[in-house]
Amino acid sequence: MLAHPSQVPVRRSLPRVFAFFRSAAVLVVAALTPALGAEPARDTAVLPVDAARGEFTVVLLPDTQRYAKHHPAMFLSQTRWIRENVAALAIRFVIHLGDIVDDNTDAEWRVADEAMGLLDGVVPYTVLPGNHDFEKSEDGQRRVKLAPKYNAVFPPRRFRHQPGYGGHRGVTNENNYSFFSAGGRNFLVLALEFGPSDEVLEWAAGIVRQHADKQVLLATHAYMYDDDTRLGPGDDYSPHKSDLKYNDGEQIWEKFVRRHSNICIVVSGHVKGEGVGRLSSRGDHGNVVHQMLSDYQHLPSGGDGWLRLLKFVPAGKKLVVRTYSPWLQKFHDHPRQSFELELNQNF
Repeated sequence: MLAHPSQVPVRRSLPRVFAFFRSAAVLVVAALTPALGAEPARDTAVLPVDAARGEFTVVLLPDTQRYAKHHPAMFLSQTRWIRENVAALAIRFVIHLGDIVDDNTDAEWRVADEAMGLLDGVVPYTVLPGNHDFEKSEDGQRRVKLAPKYNAVFPPRRFRHQPGYGGHRGVTNENNYSFFSAGGRNFLVLALEFGPSDEVLEWAAGIVRQHADKQVLLATHAYMYDDDTRLGPGDDYSPHKSDLKYNDGEQIWEKFVRRHSNICIVVSGHVKGEGVGRLSSRGDHGNVVHQMLSDYQHLPSGGDGWLRLLKFVPAGKKLVVRTYSPWLQKFHDHPRQSFELELNQNF
Protein backbone atom coordinates (compact mmCIF):
# COMPACT_ATOMS: atom_id res chain seq x y z
CA MET A 1 0.00 0.00 0.00
CA LEU A 2 3.03 2.27 0.41
CA ALA A 3 3.97 4.21 -2.68
CA HIS A 4 6.02 7.25 -3.61
CA PRO A 5 3.72 10.04 -4.84
CA SER A 6 5.14 9.75 -8.33
CA GLN A 7 4.20 6.07 -8.36
CA VAL A 8 0.65 6.32 -7.11
CA PRO A 9 -1.66 5.48 -10.03
CA VAL A 10 -4.10 8.18 -11.05
CA ARG A 11 -7.61 6.80 -10.84
CA ARG A 12 -9.87 7.37 -13.80
CA SER A 13 -13.41 6.31 -12.99
CA LEU A 14 -16.93 7.26 -13.88
CA PRO A 15 -18.59 9.74 -11.49
CA ARG A 16 -19.88 7.92 -8.36
CA VAL A 17 -21.68 10.66 -7.04
CA PHE A 18 -26.92 32.51 17.24
CA ALA A 19 -26.28 32.18 20.47
CA PHE A 20 -27.54 28.90 21.85
CA PHE A 21 -28.43 28.03 25.41
CA ARG A 22 -26.98 24.77 26.51
CA SER A 23 -30.00 22.83 27.59
CA ALA A 24 -30.82 19.17 27.81
CA ALA A 25 -32.07 17.84 24.50
CA VAL A 26 -35.06 15.55 24.35
CA LEU A 27 -33.54 12.17 23.71
CA VAL A 28 -35.10 9.75 21.30
CA VAL A 29 -34.17 6.19 22.12
CA ALA A 30 -32.81 4.55 18.99
CA ALA A 31 -33.41 0.90 18.30
CA LEU A 32 -30.52 -1.50 18.73
CA THR A 33 -29.47 -2.62 15.25
CA PRO A 34 -27.22 -5.31 13.72
CA ALA A 35 -23.46 -4.99 13.67
CA LEU A 36 -21.65 -3.29 10.81
CA GLY A 37 -22.13 -4.94 7.42
CA ALA A 38 -22.21 -8.69 7.15
CA GLU A 39 -19.03 -9.16 9.14
CA PRO A 40 -19.35 -10.31 12.75
CA ALA A 41 -18.29 -8.11 15.64
CA ARG A 42 -17.16 -9.51 18.96
CA ASP A 43 -17.87 -8.43 22.50
CA THR A 44 -14.76 -6.84 24.00
CA ALA A 45 -14.79 -4.68 27.07
CA VAL A 46 -11.37 -3.05 26.93
CA LEU A 47 -8.73 -2.08 24.40
CA PRO A 48 -5.48 -2.63 26.32
CA VAL A 49 -3.51 0.61 26.59
CA ASP A 50 -0.31 0.64 28.65
CA ALA A 51 0.05 4.30 29.60
CA ALA A 52 3.12 3.48 31.71
CA ARG A 53 4.90 2.52 28.48
CA GLY A 54 3.79 5.72 26.74
CA GLU A 55 0.82 4.25 24.88
CA PHE A 56 -2.15 6.54 24.33
CA THR A 57 -5.33 6.88 22.28
CA VAL A 58 -6.79 9.44 19.90
CA VAL A 59 -10.50 9.02 19.17
CA LEU A 60 -12.16 9.89 15.85
CA LEU A 61 -15.85 10.83 15.70
CA PRO A 62 -16.96 10.27 12.09
CA ASP A 63 -20.01 12.01 10.59
CA THR A 64 -22.61 12.31 13.36
CA GLN A 65 -25.17 14.03 11.15
CA ARG A 66 -27.84 11.32 11.27
CA TYR A 67 -27.46 11.00 15.04
CA ALA A 68 -28.02 14.75 15.47
CA LYS A 69 -31.11 14.54 13.30
CA HIS A 70 -32.69 11.18 14.16
CA HIS A 71 -30.73 9.36 16.89
CA PRO A 72 -29.46 11.82 19.51
CA ALA A 73 -29.14 9.05 22.12
CA MET A 74 -26.51 7.40 19.93
CA PHE A 75 -24.47 10.61 19.66
CA LEU A 76 -24.67 11.00 23.45
CA SER A 77 -23.59 7.38 23.93
CA GLN A 78 -20.40 8.03 21.95
CA THR A 79 -19.23 11.10 23.85
CA ARG A 80 -20.37 9.69 27.20
CA TRP A 81 -18.28 6.57 26.54
CA ILE A 82 -15.27 8.70 25.62
CA ARG A 83 -15.73 10.73 28.81
CA GLU A 84 -15.90 7.58 30.95
CA ASN A 85 -12.84 5.98 29.35
CA VAL A 86 -10.38 8.88 29.23
CA ALA A 87 -8.23 7.38 31.99
CA ALA A 88 -8.59 3.69 31.07
CA LEU A 89 -7.63 4.22 27.43
CA ALA A 90 -5.26 7.14 28.01
CA ILE A 91 -7.35 9.22 25.59
CA ARG A 92 -5.34 12.35 24.90
CA PHE A 93 -7.38 13.93 22.11
CA VAL A 94 -10.70 13.62 20.24
CA ILE A 95 -11.24 14.68 16.63
CA HIS A 96 -14.66 15.20 15.05
CA LEU A 97 -14.38 14.65 11.29
CA GLY A 98 -17.18 17.02 10.24
CA ASP A 99 -20.81 16.77 9.18
CA ILE A 100 -21.70 17.31 12.79
CA VAL A 101 -25.33 17.87 11.75
CA ASP A 102 -27.42 16.91 8.73
CA ASP A 103 -29.89 19.68 7.83
CA ASN A 104 -28.22 22.51 9.77
CA THR A 105 -31.30 23.04 11.96
CA ASP A 106 -31.34 24.62 15.40
CA ALA A 107 -32.61 21.37 16.92
CA GLU A 108 -29.69 19.38 15.47
CA TRP A 109 -27.16 21.93 16.70
CA ARG A 110 -28.62 21.71 20.20
CA VAL A 111 -28.04 17.95 20.13
CA ALA A 112 -24.47 18.47 18.93
CA ASP A 113 -23.87 21.09 21.61
CA GLU A 114 -25.12 18.73 24.31
CA ALA A 115 -23.17 15.71 23.05
CA MET A 116 -19.83 17.45 22.54
CA GLY A 117 -20.38 19.36 25.77
CA LEU A 118 -19.82 16.11 27.66
CA LEU A 119 -16.16 16.42 26.69
CA ASP A 120 -15.72 20.04 27.78
CA GLY A 121 -13.19 20.20 30.60
CA VAL A 122 -12.61 16.43 30.40
CA VAL A 123 -10.48 15.82 27.31
CA PRO A 124 -9.22 18.18 24.59
CA TYR A 125 -11.07 17.92 21.29
CA THR A 126 -11.46 19.66 17.98
CA VAL A 127 -14.30 20.05 15.50
CA LEU A 128 -14.36 21.10 11.86
CA PRO A 129 -17.25 21.83 9.50
CA GLY A 130 -18.31 19.30 6.89
CA ASN A 131 -20.43 20.26 3.91
CA HIS A 132 -23.66 19.70 5.87
CA ASP A 133 -22.48 22.17 8.52
CA PHE A 134 -22.41 25.01 5.99
CA GLU A 135 -25.33 27.00 4.60
CA LYS A 136 -26.94 26.00 1.33
CA SER A 137 -26.76 28.22 -1.73
CA GLU A 138 -29.88 30.07 -2.85
CA ASP A 139 -30.74 27.30 -5.31
CA GLY A 140 -30.26 24.72 -2.56
CA GLN A 141 -27.98 22.64 -4.77
CA ARG A 142 -24.59 23.26 -3.16
CA ARG A 143 -22.90 24.41 0.03
CA VAL A 144 -21.33 27.82 0.48
CA LYS A 145 -18.60 28.69 2.98
CA LEU A 146 -20.90 30.29 5.52
CA ALA A 147 -21.25 28.57 8.89
CA PRO A 148 -23.05 30.88 11.35
CA LYS A 149 -24.67 28.07 13.32
CA TYR A 150 -21.46 26.05 13.52
CA ASN A 151 -19.66 29.13 14.83
CA ALA A 152 -22.45 29.93 17.30
CA VAL A 153 -22.07 26.51 18.91
CA PHE A 154 -18.32 26.02 18.41
CA PRO A 155 -16.78 29.52 18.40
CA PRO A 156 -13.12 30.09 19.29
CA ARG A 157 -14.14 31.26 22.79
CA ARG A 158 -15.49 27.78 23.54
CA PHE A 159 -11.98 26.39 23.19
CA ARG A 160 -9.81 29.20 24.58
CA HIS A 161 -9.61 27.61 28.02
CA GLN A 162 -9.14 24.11 26.60
CA PRO A 163 -5.61 22.87 27.23
CA GLY A 164 -3.59 23.02 24.03
CA TYR A 165 -5.96 25.07 21.88
CA GLY A 166 -3.62 26.89 19.52
CA GLY A 167 -5.83 29.20 17.52
CA HIS A 168 -7.88 29.62 14.36
CA ARG A 169 -7.84 31.29 10.96
CA GLY A 170 -9.51 34.70 10.83
CA VAL A 171 -12.24 35.37 13.38
CA THR A 172 -14.12 32.08 13.04
CA ASN A 173 -13.35 28.47 13.95
CA GLU A 174 -13.81 26.62 10.65
CA ASN A 175 -10.05 26.10 10.50
CA ASN A 176 -8.23 25.64 13.77
CA TYR A 177 -5.31 23.91 15.43
CA SER A 178 -4.42 22.42 18.80
CA PHE A 179 -1.48 20.83 20.60
CA PHE A 180 -1.09 17.89 22.92
CA SER A 181 1.78 15.84 24.28
CA ALA A 182 1.75 12.10 24.85
CA GLY A 183 4.15 9.20 24.81
CA GLY A 184 7.13 11.54 24.97
CA ARG A 185 6.07 13.25 21.72
CA ASN A 186 4.55 16.62 20.90
CA PHE A 187 1.66 16.81 18.46
CA LEU A 188 -0.10 19.41 16.37
CA VAL A 189 -3.71 18.65 15.39
CA LEU A 190 -4.74 20.67 12.37
CA ALA A 191 -8.47 20.77 11.57
CA LEU A 192 -9.48 22.07 8.14
CA GLU A 193 -12.93 22.73 6.73
CA PHE A 194 -14.63 20.82 3.92
CA GLY A 195 -12.83 21.56 0.65
CA PRO A 196 -10.21 23.98 2.00
CA SER A 197 -9.28 26.72 -0.47
CA ASP A 198 -5.74 27.54 -1.58
CA GLU A 199 -5.72 30.39 0.96
CA VAL A 200 -6.62 27.98 3.76
CA LEU A 201 -3.90 25.56 2.68
CA GLU A 202 -1.36 28.40 2.66
CA TRP A 203 -2.40 29.32 6.21
CA ALA A 204 -2.14 25.68 7.26
CA ALA A 205 1.31 25.37 5.72
CA GLY A 206 2.45 28.35 7.77
CA ILE A 207 1.22 26.72 10.99
CA VAL A 208 2.98 23.46 10.15
CA ARG A 209 6.25 25.24 9.34
CA GLN A 210 6.11 27.16 12.63
CA HIS A 211 5.90 23.85 14.47
CA ALA A 212 8.34 21.69 12.55
CA ASP A 213 9.31 19.96 15.81
CA LYS A 214 5.83 18.46 16.21
CA GLN A 215 4.16 15.45 14.63
CA VAL A 216 1.11 16.63 12.68
CA LEU A 217 -2.28 14.94 12.63
CA LEU A 218 -4.34 16.51 9.85
CA ALA A 219 -8.13 16.23 9.94
CA THR A 220 -10.39 17.42 7.15
CA HIS A 221 -13.84 16.33 6.07
CA ALA A 222 -13.32 15.23 2.45
CA TYR A 223 -10.00 13.61 1.54
CA MET A 224 -10.03 9.81 1.11
CA TYR A 225 -12.29 7.70 -1.11
CA ASP A 226 -13.56 4.24 -0.18
CA ASP A 227 -11.44 2.55 -2.86
CA ASP A 228 -8.20 3.37 -0.99
CA THR A 229 -7.38 6.40 -3.16
CA ARG A 230 -7.66 10.09 -2.47
CA LEU A 231 -10.73 11.98 -3.65
CA GLY A 232 -10.12 13.13 -7.20
CA PRO A 233 -11.83 14.29 -10.39
CA GLY A 234 -15.10 12.53 -11.16
CA ASP A 235 -15.76 11.19 -7.68
CA ASP A 236 -19.32 11.54 -6.43
CA TYR A 237 -18.27 13.12 -3.15
CA SER A 238 -15.82 15.62 -4.61
CA PRO A 239 -15.88 19.13 -3.09
CA HIS A 240 -15.79 20.37 -6.68
CA LYS A 241 -19.52 19.70 -6.87
CA SER A 242 -19.93 22.66 -4.52
CA ASP A 243 -17.23 24.87 -6.00
CA LEU A 244 -14.23 24.24 -8.24
CA LYS A 245 -12.15 26.38 -5.86
CA TYR A 246 -12.62 23.82 -3.10
CA ASN A 247 -9.65 21.46 -3.04
CA ASP A 248 -10.27 17.71 -3.15
CA GLY A 249 -8.10 15.06 -1.50
CA GLU A 250 -5.61 14.74 -4.34
CA GLN A 251 -5.13 18.51 -4.46
CA ILE A 252 -4.68 18.71 -0.68
CA TRP A 253 -1.99 16.05 -0.97
CA GLU A 254 -0.18 17.73 -3.87
CA LYS A 255 -0.42 21.31 -2.63
CA PHE A 256 0.11 20.71 1.06
CA VAL A 257 0.51 17.30 2.71
CA ARG A 258 3.34 15.81 0.66
CA ARG A 259 5.51 18.92 1.13
CA HIS A 260 5.88 18.69 4.92
CA SER A 261 8.09 16.13 6.62
CA ASN A 262 6.23 16.26 9.96
CA ILE A 263 2.75 15.37 8.70
CA CYS A 264 2.28 11.73 9.66
CA ILE A 265 -1.49 11.05 9.59
CA VAL A 266 -4.49 12.39 7.65
CA VAL A 267 -8.02 11.46 8.74
CA SER A 268 -11.32 12.21 7.02
CA GLY A 269 -14.99 11.24 6.70
CA HIS A 270 -17.69 12.33 4.19
CA VAL A 271 -17.59 9.38 1.78
CA LYS A 272 -20.28 6.76 2.15
CA GLY A 273 -20.20 3.70 -0.10
CA GLU A 274 -18.16 1.27 1.98
CA GLY A 275 -17.29 4.16 4.28
CA VAL A 276 -13.70 3.10 4.94
CA GLY A 277 -10.43 3.40 3.07
CA ARG A 278 -6.73 3.86 3.71
CA LEU A 279 -3.56 4.68 1.86
CA SER A 280 0.06 5.10 2.92
CA SER A 281 2.13 7.41 0.72
CA ARG A 282 5.67 8.72 0.90
CA GLY A 283 6.06 12.49 0.99
CA ASP A 284 8.73 14.62 -0.60
CA HIS A 285 11.03 14.23 2.41
CA GLY A 286 10.75 10.45 2.59
CA ASN A 287 8.23 10.47 5.43
CA VAL A 288 5.34 8.02 5.31
CA VAL A 289 1.88 9.56 5.63
CA HIS A 290 -0.99 7.26 6.67
CA GLN A 291 -4.35 8.45 5.31
CA MET A 292 -7.67 7.07 6.55
CA LEU A 293 -11.38 7.35 5.80
CA SER A 294 -14.07 6.45 8.32
CA ASP A 295 -17.76 7.28 7.76
CA TYR A 296 -20.64 5.12 8.99
CA GLN A 297 -23.68 7.32 8.32
CA HIS A 298 -25.03 4.92 5.67
CA LEU A 299 -25.43 2.11 8.23
CA PRO A 300 -28.54 1.42 10.34
CA SER A 301 -29.55 4.14 12.79
CA GLY A 302 -27.24 6.59 11.07
CA GLY A 303 -24.07 4.65 11.86
CA ASP A 304 -24.71 2.26 14.76
CA GLY A 305 -22.47 4.40 16.96
CA TRP A 306 -19.18 3.25 15.41
CA LEU A 307 -16.13 5.38 16.09
CA ARG A 308 -12.41 4.98 15.44
CA LEU A 309 -9.75 4.44 18.09
CA LEU A 310 -6.14 5.19 17.18
CA LYS A 311 -3.81 3.61 19.74
CA PHE A 312 -0.26 4.90 19.48
CA VAL A 313 2.50 2.55 20.61
CA PRO A 314 5.64 4.73 20.56
CA ALA A 315 7.95 1.98 21.79
CA GLY A 316 7.07 -0.15 18.79
CA LYS A 317 6.63 2.70 16.29
CA LYS A 318 3.16 1.28 15.75
CA LEU A 319 -0.37 2.59 15.27
CA VAL A 320 -3.18 0.21 16.24
CA VAL A 321 -6.52 1.13 14.63
CA ARG A 322 -9.76 -0.28 16.01
CA THR A 323 -13.42 0.43 15.25
CA TYR A 324 -15.74 0.38 18.26
CA SER A 325 -19.41 1.10 18.96
CA PRO A 326 -20.30 2.21 22.50
CA TRP A 327 -23.94 1.71 21.50
CA LEU A 328 -23.46 -1.91 20.49
CA GLN A 329 -20.59 -2.39 22.96
CA LYS A 330 -18.62 -4.24 20.31
CA PHE A 331 -15.40 -3.96 18.37
CA HIS A 332 -15.47 -4.69 14.65
CA ASP A 333 -13.06 -7.37 13.42
CA HIS A 334 -13.10 -6.86 9.65
CA PRO A 335 -9.53 -6.19 8.42
CA ARG A 336 -10.63 -2.84 6.96
CA GLN A 337 -11.91 -1.86 10.40
CA SER A 338 -9.16 -3.35 12.56
CA PHE A 339 -5.52 -3.08 11.47
CA GLU A 340 -2.02 -1.93 12.42
CA LEU A 341 0.36 0.49 10.72
CA GLU A 342 4.06 1.26 11.17
CA LEU A 343 4.92 4.79 12.18
CA ASN A 344 7.84 6.79 10.79
CA GLN A 345 11.21 5.93 12.27
CA ASN A 346 11.58 9.56 13.40
CA PHE A 347 8.30 9.33 15.32
